[in-house]
Amino acid sequence: MPPQDREGLEDIGYMTCMTLVLLGNYAQTGHFGGPLAYTPYNVAAHLAGPELGGMRYDYRRPKHPFGDKFLLAGGHNVPTGYALWMILGQALERKYKATGDRRYYVDPKVAILPIDALGFRRGAGALAVLLKNAGLADYPLFAQAKLRGIKALAGHAESTDVTNDVNGGPSGIGIATAAGKAAFWDFIGAPSFPKVIALEGEFAMTEGHAQELKTQAVALQVGKRLRILLSDNNAGIDDILLGGVVSRKFETYRLVDQWTSYGWNVLTLDNGNDYGEIVSAFKTMEDWDPRDRRPMIVIGKTTKGYWPRVVDGKIPGHGDQIVSYQSHPYSMKMNAPYFVALAKTFEEHYGVEFVGIRDGAVTDPRERLIQFKTNIDVVMSLLDRNGLGDWLADRLVSIGDTVKDEMPLHFDVKTNPFLDDRLRVSNLPVEPQNVTAVNRLSGGEKQVSITLFRKPGEMAGTRRAISEIIKWMNYVTDNRFLTLAADLSESINLEHGSLWGHYDPETNPLGTRLKAAIQEAGNVSTAIGLVSQSASVDPQKFAGVWALSGTYGAFTPLMYTPARVWSQQSQDSRFRMGVLHILVAHSGPETAADGRTHFGIFAPQVWKLFPRGHTVHLNFWDYNDVSPGYFAAAEIAARDPKVGIITIEVARPDFPVADRTKFADTDLRAAAKGLYVLRDFTPGKPRHGYVLVQGSSSTVNLVKQLPRLEEAGINVKVISAISEELFDRQSEAYRRAVLPPEAYYDLMVVSTGTRRMWPIRNLGPLTDRYSLTSDWDNQWLTSGLEPDVIAEAHLDPDSIFAGIQRFAKEREERLAGQRNLLGALDRY
Repeated sequence: MPPQDREGLEDIGYMTCMTLVLLGNYAQTGHFGGPLAYTPYNVAAHLAGPELGGMRYDYRRPKHPFGDKFLLAGGHNVPTGYALWMILGQALERKYKATGDRRYYVDPKVAILPIDALGFRRGAGALAVLLKNAGLADYPLFAQAKLRGIKALAGHAESTDVTNDVNGGPSGIGIATAAGKAAFWDFIGAPSFPKVIALEGEFAMTEGHAQELKTQAVALQVGKRLRILLSDNNAGIDDILLGGVVSRKFETYRLVDQWTSYGWNVLTLDNGNDYGEIVSAFKTMEDWDPRDRRPMIVIGKTTKGYWPRVVDGKIPGHGDQIVSYQSHPYSMKMNAPYFVALAKTFEEHYGVEFVGIRDGAVTDPRERLIQFKTNIDVVMSLLDRNGLGDWLADRLVSIGDTVKDEMPLHFDVKTNPFLDDRLRVSNLPVEPQNVTAVNRLSGGEKQVSITLFRKPGEMAGTRRAISEIIKWMNYVTDNRFLTLAADLSESINLEHGSLWGHYDPETNPLGTRLKAAIQEAGNVSTAIGLVSQSASVDPQKFAGVWALSGTYGAFTPLMYTPARVWSQQSQDSRFRMGVLHILVAHSGPETAADGRTHFGIFAPQVWKLFPRGHTVHLNFWDYNDVSPGYFAAAEIAARDPKVGIITIEVARPDFPVADRTKFADTDLRAAAKGLYVLRDFTPGKPRHGYVLVQGSSSTVNLVKQLPRLEEAGINVKVISAISEELFDRQSEAYRRAVLPPEAYYDLMVVSTGTRRMWPIRNLGPLTDRYSLTSDWDNQWLTSGLEPDVIAEAHLDPDSIFAGIQRFAKEREERLAGQRNLLGALDRY
């Protein structure tokens, strides 16, 4: 590096350290040691320049699709991000004001600026009135707030934070998507960039998601496109790793060996806080042979609690440096002696002076804000000295200009194939299709048979339709629907959804079946990495892929936390992104034939633990429900950016395809409506209530009992519940016709699920008393042959008939009891 650039990195690094310490000092919250340890990595990544292996990005357009992907994976280390981003933003604002040159202009809504220091770990609502309530709205020191207010800077890294491209917590999840992000750019045929640079600490790398990343990245052969920077300081939150959590006697517990044993390229740094060593490693990775498909990691020895001016473990003029896990939270009182000692080294090095820090804690809120912003500006004043601000602004513009709006890719990125009319429910072909798939890279052709609907009586369970909807999706979208599901791919019927087989970046780049190990959390994280990218420069248009990961329903909670974090990221993104699919396969009590550990009735319910409207959950019982139900959900998700997840629940058994001519609703595409009527009330006879049925064995066995119910004079309306979210999207007239509001107080449920979570919300107070569910006795059922399991769950045909008969017989008693309860309220 030229000396001027090396000095620039060190100065900006010291400014970043001082700024993040100021954030903790005045907010009296946040984290201290970890962000300091990360800072040299962070500064070098942003400012070394792409020719030396640093990031290729444009601060003026930080979410540009063709910029490198920066993952501040260690979530609570985000103060180093905020501090650096506000320094970069201030440099560009300063230069723009001085010159009027639009090359330096950054939209204030995009940038993080010094005024946002006041927003550290504060909510947007409080910040909207913060200055006004303190009588500082027109105070010149806070004039920057008039540009667009004060940004709320969350306590953990999020994808909305300037260059950061991932939600950084909980631990391990921030980095777990990295393999998928890297594979996306390989899959769409991008050149050697964008690359993915991820920062994480060794403690978080013990997390399951991060461990599974090791296998996933090698399986996907992402090569040097993925580069992890590991901060190795042997310090966690409350303990050390080696010598604490892991006894020192286990000498073979070595980080380098852990990564090399998985096949990664590993570089080591003696001092991961030294800019020269860091940039040298960056350059080595940049120049690495692209034919080597092993991912890369730099393991650098760092200090948790690092400080640029420390001498032999001492803070000059003070004493011992605070390091290791003791430095984890920001636990010092405001303007405490240690903080003052750190600030003093900065003052002496740069010839500046902070205001009021030696006068103790500031108790008056108004004065605290003034001192906070004043001292932030003391740090920023260095941009006016010795050309540092000009150097930084020019460097940011130079790096930013390397990001272009055009890139040669395998795919057309001008249109969104998921909006193709052939994917609309109304246009789905009823008859089997024999189509010609064309491999536009090799020129090869093949005939593919796709069967979205089957004839009544054919033996095929719902899982059999999964491969067919995926094939149709890939045929229409030109191979944009990717699947990864360990070696369960055949079992849960994903295997044959790929038109061109297994993906390989070198030999089969159009394969859409990604190889994966048995690692549910890692697989879904990779799927999230894939769908969280877009190659469209227009933020309102999507140009990317959709992805599906699946496993047994009983094991899908392993996927929930990454998906929950993704849902938040999808909600907050200013750019259209793809849709994550979870196949909750082999669901219901049926799978207890494998053993009680596989009893999938409670676990699938985690897929309803999202804000309403953010997901579409589908629970299918008949083969011919799968295509209309799924593509109705896909229509919504492709057009509504709020919907980022589709979950599909199917059981393992095969059943005869239903004869819909015998149903009240004979529509072959009825599942697209969410709820539809299997049997309506018989006109002119007393009504006995509503029966809502969901799940495979439960619905199949209930349908078998419809003639018997008729013979017994039991006049109930039976409704199939496929998806509450799809039903919510129907017209009010349809919803009232199927399930009027009063029906909720005269209803029972028959479900392979549980009474802990009903198929639809707001059911009446006696629903639980009469419903038939797999948890009827609040015990884990035993296992055995499938008929035995269903009988034990009380979902066999005779149990269902008896339950509905009781429900019908006790209707008057049931309604009278509810009337009495409501009447009792009048007495108060």
